[in-house]
Amino acid sequence: MFLILIDYKFMVHLPFDPSKINRELARHYIAASEGDIQAMFKAIGSQKFSEMYSHISDDVKFKGPLNLPEELEYQALADRMATLSEKNHVKTAFLGDGLQVYQTNEIVGHVCSIRNLTTSYTPYQPERSQGTLITHWIYQSTIAQLTGFEAVNSSLYDRSSALFEAAVCAVRMSEVDANTILVAANLFPGDIEVLKTHCENTTVKLAFITPDEETGRLSGKAIEAAVTNHAGKVAAVIFPQINNLGLIENVDELTDACAASKVRSIAVIDPMLLATGGLKAPANYGSKGADIIVGEGQHLAIGANFGGPGLGIFAVRHNAERKNEVRETPGRFVGKAKDNAGRDCIVMVMATREQHIRKDKATSNICSNQAFIATIAGATILARGEKGMSASCIKGHDLAHQTAARLGGIPGLKICYAKQAFWNEFSLMLPEPAAAVIAKGRAANLHVGVDITGRTPCGCALLKISFSDIQSAADADKLVAFFEGLYGKSTKHAELTAVPTALKRSTPVGLPSFALSELKEYYSKLGELNVSPDTGCFPLGSCTMKYNPHINDWAAGLPGFTGLHPQAPQEDAQGSLELLWQIQQWLQAITGLPGLTTQPVAGAQGELVGLKLFQAYHRHHGQGHRDIILIPSSAHGTNFATATTAGYVNQNRADGAPSGIVLLKSAPDGRVDQNDFDAKIAEFGPRIAGMMVTNPNTSGVFETEFKRMADAIHKVGGLVYMDGANMNAIAGWINLGALGVDAVHNNLHKTWTVPHGGGGPGDGIVGVSEKLKDFLPGFQIEKQGERYIAVKPKHSIGSFHRHWGNFAHKVRVYTYLQRLGREGVQRMSAMSVLASRYLFSQLDKHFPSLPVAAKGVPRMHEFILTLSEEDFKRIEASGIPRANIIGRVGKLFLDFGFHAPTVAFPEVFGLMIEPTESYTKDELDRFAETVIAIGELIRTRPEVLQSTPRFTPVDRVDEVAANRGLILSEHLTALPLINPNRLSPVLLNRMPVKEIQSRILATL
Repeated sequence: MFLILIDYKFMVHLPFDPSKINRELARHYIAASEGDIQAMFKAIGSQKFSEMYSHISDDVKFKGPLNLPEELEYQALADRMATLSEKNHVKTAFLGDGLQVYQTNEIVGHVCSIRNLTTSYTPYQPERSQGTLITHWIYQSTIAQLTGFEAVNSSLYDRSSALFEAAVCAVRMSEVDANTILVAANLFPGDIEVLKTHCENTTVKLAFITPDEETGRLSGKAIEAAVTNHAGKVAAVIFPQINNLGLIENVDELTDACAASKVRSIAVIDPMLLATGGLKAPANYGSKGADIIVGEGQHLAIGANFGGPGLGIFAVRHNAERKNEVRETPGRFVGKAKDNAGRDCIVMVMATREQHIRKDKATSNICSNQAFIATIAGATILARGEKGMSASCIKGHDLAHQTAARLGGIPGLKICYAKQAFWNEFSLMLPEPAAAVIAKGRAANLHVGVDITGRTPCGCALLKISFSDIQSAADADKLVAFFEGLYGKSTKHAELTAVPTALKRSTPVGLPSFALSELKEYYSKLGELNVSPDTGCFPLGSCTMKYNPHINDWAAGLPGFTGLHPQAPQEDAQGSLELLWQIQQWLQAITGLPGLTTQPVAGAQGELVGLKLFQAYHRHHGQGHRDIILIPSSAHGTNFATATTAGYVNQNRADGAPSGIVLLKSAPDGRVDQNDFDAKIAEFGPRIAGMMVTNPNTSGVFETEFKRMADAIHKVGGLVYMDGANMNAIAGWINLGALGVDAVHNNLHKTWTVPHGGGGPGDGIVGVSEKLKDFLPGFQIEKQGERYIAVKPKHSIGSFHRHWGNFAHKVRVYTYLQRLGREGVQRMSAMSVLASRYLFSQLDKHFPSLPVAAKGVPRMHEFILTLSEEDFKRIEASGIPRANIIGRVGKLFLDFGFHAPTVAFPEVFGLMIEPTESYTKDELDRFAETVIAIGELIRTRPEVLQSTPRFTPVDRVDEVAANRGLILSEHLTALPLINPNRLSPVLLNRMPVKEIQSRILATL
């Protein structure tokens, strides 16, 4: 058994009283009492949790208790997490390089405390998601003001993965058959590694442009020459505004060289440096501006957080001259809209580009994203305002230049490429190895910089030193004194090159400014427009909207975790590395798989990691010809989009045979049709790379023939990917190793209680079989004695994040797992199945269910309801087309204070409901009463669906008009208008269902 050896330094005082928070102190966060549980068992004819899995073969179940520690009591857990965070050593730091760090504004803590923003779902129901949507509008608009780009994505994972998305986007936009991307070799090395990893096995080809040895920068001539060398094949050029030595590139020259060569320019920017008084905005590069921009935005919002989660800035132009390019872009945008009463509002737009609709034809596989980081980035930009953003930008510049001048006068030290301009980072040439200087700095309680030796042709020892608004003049003095202590007093000030006027911003950004108190009140009001799992049952199927414990967020916010830079010496990151090691160990025990990576930052990215592992494994074994992925027709759209992103593109080979994704038919009961599966194995066997199957599947049914299918795939040399989106139903019960799984992702923002944040950040660890361990991306954390070290697997496929992934979410998961312990994992998942079956038993008397032939097939954590044919005909007669009926029924849930179930997926005429384990029997009964009342309303007064929803801040949003006339940003001069709740979800949740029903009828 694993043991947690606890050596508490102190008993920590929590900033909240958990006894006053509903569900917070419930054992395993299961609010149902023992009486509730027994009553639910009785209602479904069961007696114990193990019976929830009696229809599944014992061969694929865990045989005994999980190899996990006992659960911790609440206070002991808090003490443990505080002690662990103190094992990190956060020092006075001059670290930037791959991730800049700025002061965290006070508004961030306030917005992070608004649970209706942190715990809400992706805003697919805009009438009940205006809070999140408006925060994204603010983010898009403020980034648009900083960059001059009208269409800003909201948002991608991080800068490095956004580079891949930009490359793919540029290839799609190319007017010729061009698939080569020229990449500046002086990008951050971590970004290049992620880009290479993503492009492997795809049609996107990379070629690199080497900077000039004399200047350390790129030249327009080098771009033109490279384009000529790849005549007709280049789609775009990627270059940075600030390169990996800290030098400012001549972005005008580079952009114009791209335009002259008739290829697109992809500029990598830092939004903080675009403030008034800073660097030139990318819309103004050269004669016409850059075409696409990519950047990192995490530092707009939060501290270092050991490098995660990231905020990938991505934008294109959207104006009278360039109207359609935005439709080729990845990810999520929000736009201006009106509701049916003419109220101004915000809605997600261009969803038909996304994976849940377009499947393999989607522009990206991204599903969960960095929504909440975008929310607090927008809030921070407003809180800083025009003057604050400018001051932060200029302070970094001034301190960097003052310090560089002093350091350059110390004997033996030189500023690398001193004749070139820099902004807030510079590279220092050392007379001894940089690692030795960093070690001496640690002894002086300083993180003096990042070892970048090897980034220049000379191979000299180089230290990159970074400044922002986080350092003081006194900090800079300490740094100078440290180097003077090593090499002697500074004898003069080195001559530095000023930033050319042509490369600086020439006009103010024009950001608005608001009092902090006004912003706090405003964002609090935005939170009231959303609905949260805190309020009551959140029935969204396939999304596991469970309770998110407050203590998890508290632990993730401990200074020892948030203040540590991802490029800090590993000796000072032992708390973080120990936590990652424990996550590896415990989730290996929970999945039954021997390998695990913590680097992926979303479920969709976890899927991509899995398929890239398959490709690497097959290449390694001389089986690179395998070009078929089997996916059930009922799978989530992300599976199809991921397969395409990985390189399994649907097309015919030269011999006319199909390649790419091959569909597996569903049997009438919702499970994979075994006859069809056998036929596909016979047809494609030697070419099968693998299969992707969700289990339990999207109908809420366990694939009882999964082991049979896995054995057949293995027999023909393929590999097995299990989509773990529905792991909440089986965690701790089903041994995925025994099931035959080679790779699985777990959505930490589902099963492992990370808050959804209005769409993200998500997180997605990937567990693997023994076959794939040596190919894992990123680093494995190993324990050597009492020390934790990071080790690259010997055949690693590369990286999917510029650093360690979403570390803060790993803190949340680790905190949660300690509260669950050995018994809690099984109890949590079994309770989710019990709640679902209980709710289904209350509703299946009133509604038909889907799949039609699944009557009697045990449902797991979710189920699908539909309407009778008579219901459909009655509603059609009231004037609503059949195709719109289920969506309108979903809107009616909003009028009762609930979020809608998942509508029209995986069944076009279905409502998928997942209650999770978080709620009491009374709460489930009230939800069941609501669903029954909705049935009564639509059967007796079907016209009720014409005007629903009516109690939300806005009426039904005209999404068609918003998509036709896209407005994706505006110049903010005031805070966007808030349409208040007509009846708040909190009030509706306290109101008798019959009273709500009467109020609805009174509106007709």
